[in-house]
Amino acid sequence: MTAGTPRELLERVKISCLSTGLRLSADAARVLSSDASIPLSLHEYPTTGGVTLELDEGVFVNAPFDESFCDEARVTLEVTDGRLALEFDGDTVPVRRFVPLPGYLDATDAHGRAVTDVAMSHVDRVRLSPFVGCAYDCSFCDLAAMTYVGRPLDQLLAALGVAQADDRLPVRHVLISGGSPRRAHYARFEEICASVIAAAGMPVDIMMSPMVDGTGFVDRMVAAGVESFAINIELHGDDTARSFLGAKYRSTRPHFEAFVARSVELLGTTGRVRSLIIPGLEPVTDTLAGVEYLAGLGCHPVLSPFRPAESTALAGVAPPSEEELTLVLLEARAITQAHGIALGPTCVACQHNTLSFPWDVVPAASPR
Repeated sequence: MTAGTPRELLERVKISCLSTGLRLSADAARVLSSDASIPLSLHEYPTTGGVTLELDEGVFVNAPFDESFCDEARVTLEVTDGRLALEFDGDTVPVRRFVPLPGYLDATDAHGRAVTDVAMSHVDRVRLSPFVGCAYDCSFCDLAAMTYVGRPLDQLLAALGVAQADDRLPVRHVLISGGSPRRAHYARFEEICASVIAAAGMPVDIMMSPMVDGTGFVDRMVAAGVESFAINIELHGDDTARSFLGAKYRSTRPHFEAFVARSVELLGTTGRVRSLIIPGLEPVTDTLAGVEYLAGLGCHPVLSPFRPAESTALAGVAPPSEEELTLVLLEARAITQAHGIALGPTCVACQHNTLSFPWDVVPAASPR
């Protein structure tokens, strides 16, 4: 154990932030915003709104501060002796650094298109979104309310270039994510993925729903050089999945296992295939059964706690409690360890909005 904050305290404070966020003291808000001259947060995705902080041992946490449920926050971000620190249950947890928003928030490309229409950097990755909106209508996601439209490849590549040149928030890998393509647009999505992989000059990950009869896509992306897949199951229990995932459950769940199995066959079990599951929207027993199912496939489960988003059917649902998240973390660790894998993601910086820690990373996995 290295000197610094005990791991048990780091886990407790991150879990609290993932549950009910934090409170910003007036001094902390002033310091982080440079006297309100720069924004502290963008609510562009439900799980990335808030402030992102790095704590001891490389623990990253994204903590909302201006959502309604933050009224219950037990963590406060303070300025203590000129340094940022989290106050929690009488303990002080130092903040190594505040992770800023990227420097290209107002940038446009050569055609006058806003870079942030298609790209956004989080810690050390840039996310590219080939589509506005989504083919599906999940109850917890705000993409369903947007008009579905594709983005031109040249716009995505131009935005990628801007993000890669940003010295305020340098990126080390690319995540192709966002809304799922309709079946009629699978070929277009594949073209975009292959083109980004070829152009990026750095690892490219694809986060997606399983495609209908899509194992051929997996083969072609691996041949193109994809770094990893995040093939999200989201909810495991049939009742909650059918209720909250709707069309996505009906269309893609029958193809999930084959899609994941082929990915694992080609990329192995060291963290290059993972699947996001959402604690807080189904019984804990169903979430843990999902962890068992994924681990049994050689796929690394990624625990992404539910965070209610405005303008969604679940906007009024409370996030999971600290007690529930603690139970899920401990049980999920035991399950994955029994299968010889671990909780994802293996990229430590990308753990900022997940229920995982640097010491959960598979020992054999190389950090980015």
